[in-house]
Amino acid sequence: MEFAKFRRAVGANVRRARWLAGLTQIEASSEVITPRLLAEFERGQGNPTLRTLWALSARLGVSVRDLVEVGDEVALKVPLRQATAEAPKKGRKAKPRRLTKVTRKAR
Repeated sequence: MEFAKFRRAVGANVRRARWLAGLTQIEASSEVITPRLLAEFERGQGNPTLRTLWALSARLGVSVRDLVEVGDEVALKVPLRQATAEAPKKGRKAKPRRLTKVTRKAR
């Protein structure tokens, strides 16, 4: 999915959550963001930060996951919060190989 399409889907989710909460744009945006910015998000033109999404989700009574879930993603076999993984090994990083200059032979 391209990013512009994702933004529009998130904007539709924000609008739907606002409608379910029974709030106008002015009511939903109070103490969170400006009504104009909320309108841009709902039209898929804005790019909200995580902090903004978190504040909006709290104001609308939904989770951040509800706002960003668009349905086109392939689900992981094990959710990330339940997955176990080991940190990468510590130590020296490999040095990048340098390109050597080709020199002309002296005649």
